Amino acid sequence: MAKWGEGDPRWIVEERADATNVNNWHWSEKNATPWSLNRLRELLTGFSAEDGPIVVTIDEIKKIDGEATANNRKAKLIFLFEWVIEGTFIARISGSEEEYKGKFDIPNLSDENDASEVDLNTSLDGNGPMAHNVRQVLNKSFVKKIQDVLGIYIRELKEEFSKGLILPTDQVKPQVVTKGKTTVVDKRQFQNTVIAEKDASTSGNEVFSTKEVSVSDTFKATPERVFEAITETQLVRGWTNGSIQEWDFKEGGKFALFGGNVTGTFEKIEPNKEIVKKWRLKKYPNNHHATIHFTLKDNGSGTDIKITAKEVPTHLADETQTGLDRYYLTSIARTFGFSQRI
Repeated sequence: MAKWGEGDPRWIVEERADATNVNNWHWSEKNATPWSLNRLRELLTGFSAEDGPIVVTIDEIKKIDGEATANNRKAKLIFLFEWVIEGTFIARISGSEEEYKGKFDIPNLSDENDASEVDLNTSLDGNGPMAHNVRQVLNKSFVKKIQDVLGIYIRELKEEFSKGLILPTDQVKPQVVTKGKTTVVDKRQFQNTVIAEKDASTSGNEVFSTKEVSVSDTFKATPERVFEAITETQLVRGWTNGSIQEWDFKEGGKFALFGGNVTGTFEKIEPNKEIVKKWRLKKYPNNHHATIHFTLKDNGSGTDIKITAKEVPTHLADETQTGLDRYYLTSIARTFGFSQRI
């Protein structure tokens, strides 16, 4: 035992360059939100996408909500960010003075999605002789080019905020973030690392509760027309803004939508009446599927449509319900002019 005032050398922390974060073991964080707000606005304001005679230009960024941080733990860089962006655009036709205005929103720019998986929802105000062509450009070229721009933001975020997070040890070396044990990882990779570090006794199946959620609307269309809209590939491509990766509409067939964030299989198909799916969000627990019933009922002047989701993980129930309303019912209604709410 060390004498009073001398200290046991086993417990003495030697003077070292990183002082408070020995060997980069502890969590350290840099706030990337102010930089991100400025950079996203710079990248998107005035952005334009041209496809043939049609040029779509972002007119105004109405909202950028969210946050971003860069973190270091055990010499790994973890970038956490989540943004919701809303704005307006103007589409112009070469050789014409006609303009088409509309709105857009980006609901899921986050570390959980690659740039190519980010959704872009658009709505066009009014109609005109070129409205259909403008919508085609919005659903294809505009989406792709916006995703490319958001990819620039993600890359620059990682380059800019990797600087200085990995601190030098007592043997000072130049920081290199792409070699040796110092790697750049995203949150999904980091979560896998954290899980692997847990005690083996906790590595069994995840235990969680489930519940049932539902959404409904009344569409100004016949059940036959609504059924076409939610099942035919080209029409599904319309209300998903082209984000359809797989669609094999038959019992036992598979589907993948919204950049692969929604996947599953068709279990039962009763034309113009009901569709039953095994359905999952990417963030559901491993291998877990909810059971979703799409039911259509003729009310004489239109169609009552209800989506009931059973066995939804309770901690994701609100998100599931909101998504079913926004990305299914509202998007279908907006695309085809079905809903009495619009």
